[in-house]
Amino acid sequence: MTRYRTSDGKEDMQQKFHWFGAMAIPIAFLNGLFFGGYALRKIRQYWEGGPMD
Repeated sequence: MTRYRTSDGKEDMQQKFHWFGAMAIPIAFLNGLFFGGYALRKIRQYWEGGPMD
């Protein structure tokens, strides 16, 4: 949430919703799932010695 000043210098009391800031945590969570799963798959492939997906 960010507050802005109006053109006459007074603080605007209505808060504007910041979409990018609100989506940062869910996007980071999904990225963690994706890259974490990818890393586990690559580690397993290395450990077992071949692409067995």
